[in-house]
Amino acid sequence: MSTSPSYGQRRTHSAASRRDATSSSQYPATGAPPSVNPSQSADKSSGKAMQPKIIGGQPTTIEENPFMIALTQPDGFQFCGGAIVAPHKILTAAHCTQGTQPADIKIVAGRTSLSQDQGVTANVTNIWVNPNFDSNTMVNDSSVLTLDQDLPQAPLQIATPDDADLYTAGANSTVLGWGTDESGNTSDVLKKVDVPVTPDADCTASYQDQFDPKTMVCAGLKEGGKDSCQGDSGGPLVGVKPDGTLKEIGIVSWGQGCAEPNFYGVYGRVAACPT
Repeated sequence: MSTSPSYGQRRTHSAASRRDATSSSQYPATGAPPSVNPSQSADKSSGKAMQPKIIGGQPTTIEENPFMIALTQPDGFQFCGGAIVAPHKILTAAHCTQGTQPADIKIVAGRTSLSQDQGVTANVTNIWVNPNFDSNTMVNDSSVLTLDQDLPQAPLQIATPDDADLYTAGANSTVLGWGTDESGNTSDVLKKVDVPVTPDADCTASYQDQFDPKTMVCAGLKEGGKDSCQGDSGGPLVGVKPDGTLKEIGIVSWGQGCAEPNFYGVYGRVAACPT
């Protein structure tokens, strides 16, 4: 893996990133709470940064996706997503939480529209960041948050090495989030977009050695048009087993722009995460 990738963290957003966005096809994707320096999210060697959101998707509801949660700052500003994987555990991206204290993060569950007040807000008591996470190469981009209470929503099962079928090229998957949409604005309501799993060879052709098939999986269309984007970092890429069981197969991580032709969304490979 290259230690100076041309593509930075793609899928988070913050007040700073919205302020600094330009007409370029690439937007800052700083997305961590205030304790993280936004300038550190861009690639220092090329000046490029990644742009994370739901592009080409449609509104959905929390009732259809009860496992989906928002990570917010204490003031309510949403900066990442995540999934409930146990009553008091959240799976998200390491680049959303690295260098952050538990008091900097709130978890909002059971809420379709972030401007409303339904659902549950929980505190974080512990942050586990994958010890093998590398912010330069984005390998092992996973983090688990422990909450101060059990959430009533049904957890999402996580993929294991036995779920190889969910990673087959062309397998259907769905990504969810409240991130930026086609208008360039963040979404108040939860959105989803269906994207096929991409062959590792195609993702390697797009990103060369920046794509690590052992710890990453790509999804999207060669022609572009459907993708996650800024603000969706940490959210789940969900696959469906033949019996209808939903499993999280990926964690929104990074990519080149959003929904650009020949550049797929890159996700942390959940089946490779420590259990």
